[in-house]
Amino acid sequence: MSTYNPKLNWQPDDQITEDDVNRWEKGIADAHTAIDTMQPTVASLQTRVAALEASLANDLRDNLFTFDFSSTAGLSIDAGWVDEQNGWLVIK
Repeated sequence: MSTYNPKLNWQPDDQITEDDVNRWEKGIADAHTAIDTMQPTVASLQTRVAALEASLANDLRDNLFTFDFSSTAGLSIDAGWVDEQNGWLVIK
């Protein structure tokens, strides 16, 4: 992906060309691609931060376990629950 190259010296009489509009559209598309690429990482970091905050609030500084379950199908929990909204498995 190339770096967006803005034109920062526009003058009132400057003509807007097809190349200008194509450059804008490419910059917008590149920004959306970058955001889409980063979204899984941001979501993962949000989950990790929430887990860390929850563990600190519950004084579990030394007992934090993180697992990535692609599915909870067939999982049996004797004491705890699956918090699907936050993507957590809470074990008591």
